Amino acid sequence: MSTKWLLVGSVALNAILAAVLLLPKQRHETAAADAAGQPEAGVTATPAATKVVTVSAPSKSFHWSQLESSDFQQYMANLRAVGCPEETIRDVVIAEVNKLYAPKFAALMAQTQQYEYWKPTSRKSREALNKQLEALRGEKRELLKTLLGIDSDPSEQWANITADQLVEQGRFGFLSAEKQKQVREILGRYELNNEMDPRRARDQRRQELAQVLSPEELYQFDLRDSNAADSVRGRFGQADLSEAEYKKLFDLRKAYEDEVGAVADYNDPEKMRKRSEARKLLDDAYKTALGDDRMKEVNRQQDPGWRSLTQVGQQFNLNSQTLDQAYQLQQAAGEQMGRLISDPNLPRDDRRRAMDAINTELQRSMAAVLGDDAYQEFRKSRPQISFSTAGDSFMLPSLPAAGISALAGATVIVKDRVVR
Repeated sequence: MSTKWLLVGSVALNAILAAVLLLPKQRHETAAADAAGQPEAGVTATPAATKVVTVSAPSKSFHWSQLESSDFQQYMANLRAVGCPEETIRDVVIAEVNKLYAPKFAALMAQTQQYEYWKPTSRKSREALNKQLEALRGEKRELLKTLLGIDSDPSEQWANITADQLVEQGRFGFLSAEKQKQVREILGRYELNNEMDPRRARDQRRQELAQVLSPEELYQFDLRDSNAADSVRGRFGQADLSEAEYKKLFDLRKAYEDEVGAVADYNDPEKMRKRSEARKLLDDAYKTALGDDRMKEVNRQQDPGWRSLTQVGQQFNLNSQTLDQAYQLQQAAGEQMGRLISDPNLPRDDRRRAMDAINTELQRSMAAVLGDDAYQEFRKSRPQISFSTAGDSFMLPSLPAAGISALAGATVIVKDRVVR
C-alpha cells in the first residue's frame, strides 16, 4: 500500500471519528433538555418553546476527491478543515510534489538509458544535463519552500544525483535490473582490491562475469567496458564513428589482444617484437575496415588543430571549403617544419630562420583565409604544440603526418601531454 493511501485512510478516519464523537454528545444534550422540561408532581406545566436538534450521521460516501485540489494551497486548506495534523499535511504535500516532478526527472534519466558506447564522451552534453537537473531541483525546492517553508525533501531519490551518475546508470541498460546489480557487485569487488595483480584481477573478473552473463551479454559488456574498448576510444575517441564502424574496430582490436595479450610485456624482447609486428597489421586492418577516404576523415577529426578550426568555424559561420583550406595550410607548414627539425645536418641558425619564415607566412595565409577576427580567435583556442631540443624551442602548427626524426633527447608536447 502506498504512503498516499495510508495518509488518505488516516485523514478519512479522523473525519469519521470526529462525527461519531459528536453524535453521543448531541443526543445527551437532547435528552437532558427533555428531562428538564418534565413538570414536578403537583406543579402545573407551563407551555415552553420546543428546541429541535437535528443530528446528521457521518457520511458513508467520503472520498479523497472531496479534499484533493490541483491548487496546493487549497489542498492544504481542505486537509486542515477536516482536522488533519500539520505533520500529516506536510507528508501528503511532499508526496504529491514528488509525484508531480517524478516524470520530469525520469525524462532526463531516459536520455541516458540508451548508452551510446561508440560515441565520444562530451563534457558539454554532461554539463547541459547537469544544468537541467539543477533547474528542476531548484524549481521543486522553491515550490516546497513556498508551501511548507522547507528547502527540500532529503529522502527524495533525485536530491543529489549528478549527470555522471545518470550516465553510469544507463551504461548497462541492456541488462535486466537483477543482472545489472550482479555486474556492479562484481566490478565493485575488483575496484576495491588494490593488492591483487592487475592481470590476475582482470582474468578473475571476467570469469565471474561469464558466470552471470550470456555470451551475447558478455560481448555487449566488452563493447562498453574492456581494455579493447578503452583502446579503440583512445585511438578514435574524437571521431564521429557509427555503431557499426566502432564494432568493426573493436573486433579487430579484440582479436589483436587475444593474440598478443591486452597488456604489453616489456620484459620479454621476443614478445615485444611480435607485438610490434601485430600492431602494424592492426593499423592496416583499421584502414581496410574503414576505407582510405573514411580513415583520412577520422584521422582529421582526431587532430586537435582541426577540432579548434571547426569550433571557430561554427562561431564565425565559416563554410567547409574555408576550413579545409585553412587545415591544408596548417598541415603543409607542419610538414615543412618537421623536415627542418628532422635534418641533423642543418645548422642551428639556419633552422631557426627557416622556421620563423614558415611561421610568418602561415600566419599571413591563415588570416587571409579565415579573416582577421576568426584567425585571432583560432590562435587563442588552437592546441599548443611545441618542439624543444638542445636549447631550441619551436611552436608547430600541427604534428607532421610523417612524424619527426629528432635528435636524442628531443621532446614534442601537445598542450601538457608528452607524445614523443
